[in-house]
Amino acid sequence: MPHSSGGGSHSGGSHSSSGSSHHSGSSGGGSSRGGSNHKVSSTPFTGSKRYVYYHDRVPSFVYSNYDIRKDAKWDIPGLILAIVLFVLPAFVVGIILLKFTIKTPQKLKVSRDYNPKIFVEDRLGIMEDEDELEDVLWDIYEETGIATSVLVVPNSEWKDDYSDFSKYAYQAYIDYFKHNEKHWLIVYSEEIKENGFNDWYWEGMQGYETDDILTEEKANKFNEALHKRLLQRDKYSVDEAIGLSLKELQPKLMKPNVDKKLLGAMGLVLGIWMLFVVPIIITTFKPKKSMAIYKNAVPCNLEIVMQEPCQFCGGIYISGLHKTCPHCGAALKTGA
Repeated sequence: MPHSSGGGSHSGGSHSSSGSSHHSGSSGGGSSRGGSNHKVSSTPFTGSKRYVYYHDRVPSFVYSNYDIRKDAKWDIPGLILAIVLFVLPAFVVGIILLKFTIKTPQKLKVSRDYNPKIFVEDRLGIMEDEDELEDVLWDIYEETGIATSVLVVPNSEWKDDYSDFSKYAYQAYIDYFKHNEKHWLIVYSEEIKENGFNDWYWEGMQGYETDDILTEEKANKFNEALHKRLLQRDKYSVDEAIGLSLKELQPKLMKPNVDKKLLGAMGLVLGIWMLFVVPIIITTFKPKKSMAIYKNAVPCNLEIVMQEPCQFCGGIYISGLHKTCPHCGAALKTGA
């Protein structure tokens, strides 16, 4: 069904188109630190190395697949995997959706026996150069496939039977073009009042098949230009106002259309997604500092672990692993 492409009147202005964690040595579980490739656990696991550290003057054992005495490094493989799984798909989806927001208009397809109705019908006799205006209409048809016509009538032709001019314009489209949706009809009406006021109206009606070319944004540009010129009747005749406005519109009709509403919604959704995902990825895989209790940990490769008290401070240490007491620093007895 056709719909308004916009319109206006001398007294009422114009209107737009109606158109689309920490882990302690005594715990029983494990934890990842600095990413999935850096693991610390209280129990042995494949690829782990045993360390001993001292807390409250007693030894504790921990197993790790990296040197827990040093700050963890970026987990590059894990970071890349997270980006591939969570960030890259968002960009791919964004690119796909972008194709839906930017559309290049295609000329309307018509059959060989199609006979477009393109005319300028002036029932008021106010047109100064109908032939020039009709040339513009044919230029638009050749470029876009939209058959555009202009109808000029007196106010008396519609005011008694229609509550507003847009309803008359709609019926005029149906009367001329039936169910063909490849047309654009521009209807103009006027009546000079006794006080000299020109009570004029205009309305555009477009078939739905023209919507991808004559978009709401492009139609509104035409509406603004035409209404501005109609307000300057001392400078432009009706046919000049319509013709010049159509000439300005013509170069824009086949340019790509951007659905700004869809583009904005897409940007908002992707922005919210990245706002949540990126911080989680960075927090998960970024380097973490070594815990203070691990700073003085010692690799412990002894198969048999013997614990002894320091004769000076009484702190417990692993025999055969240290030359000085890890608690007080005193020299340990020979063979300790």
